[in-house]
Amino acid sequence: MTSPNGPEQRSFFDRLTEPLAERARERINQAEDKVRAAVQAEIDAVGASVRAKAVQVRPSAIAFGSAALVTFFGLALLVTAAVLGLIEADLQPWFAALLVGVALILVGGGAAAWGKSHLPKPVARATEPVHPAGDQVHPWDN
Repeated sequence: MTSPNGPEQRSFFDRLTEPLAERARERINQAEDKVRAAVQAEIDAVGASVRAKAVQVRPSAIAFGSAALVTFFGLALLVTAAVLGLIEADLQPWFAALLVGVALILVGGGAAAWGKSHLPKPVARATEPVHPAGDQVHPWDN
């Protein structure tokens, strides 16, 4: 190293520690690269696992979706049949549709109430720990 006054003299300590510091930097960089590669490999493995499970589940999801659609149309036809049956029993068409609609709303409400009553109890939220110094830590947060 040179300075305007001529070659700069390095101290004994600098000459001794420079190779050690350079090796430490290299080792830290190597460890950083290894950690980065390990994290990326883990992310890639999780992504591949999720994609594989999605491929396995796709046919079942399509089948359940199709079943739900066909079931919906079947229920719509049953509701229509109920309305037509009430019309055949000498009720006005609007009144028959009203009766079937009210019955369906009551059944749906009952199912919702039953479902709500069978939900698991909510887990009590853990409160945030209170700092021993209280308001003295961050008095401006209040």
